[in-house]
Amino acid sequence: MKTHIKSDPTTVNRVWLPAIALAIASFWLLPGEAMAQMGLAAEGRVGVTMPQGDLSDAGAEAGLSFGAELQATFRPNLTAYVGLHRYTFNCENGCALGDNPRSTGVGAGLKYIVHSPGDAFAWGRGGIVANTFGTDEGSGDREIGFELGVGVDFPVAERLYLVPNIGFISHNVGNGFDARFFTLGLGVHYHLR
Repeated sequence: MKTHIKSDPTTVNRVWLPAIALAIASFWLLPGEAMAQMGLAAEGRVGVTMPQGDLSDAGAEAGLSFGAELQATFRPNLTAYVGLHRYTFNCENGCALGDNPRSTGVGAGLKYIVHSPGDAFAWGRGGIVANTFGTDEGSGDREIGFELGVGVDFPVAERLYLVPNIGFISHNVGNGFDARFFTLGLGVHYHLR
């Protein structure tokens, strides 16, 4: 079963592009005092993907994940994020998906600090993703989905944190096929200010 999919690009443009424009505009619309108090951070992540549902049924196996995010903290316990990510899956023994299946795209959402034991910060997050699913044979159109995650920011130096995390990502691929998978990762989080 090959999963080269076409969808209506106006759906993506109608939902995703206004959300990105609003997020970017919010940085310029904030009053000067709020901007001065807003914290900015950058985070890089690596991890392992664990396919579920349709992906697993089609023969996909665990692969690697990579991502980068920019984060803006507006309140002490609330952070907005926007990032790029790539999730790959191994596919051996005649996998029905094709060679080198992967889900790539952008994501945005909110992270909420739920508990602060000592210097660490336990958090939960949720957001939307706009991903394409592809193989070496080609890729489908960008599809909207969601992501959920939990993790802990552990301080290791001034402004620098290690971030173990677990996530779940789901987006439609088309033809009744959904890409759903868990991630288990480790990030490095640096507070720019």
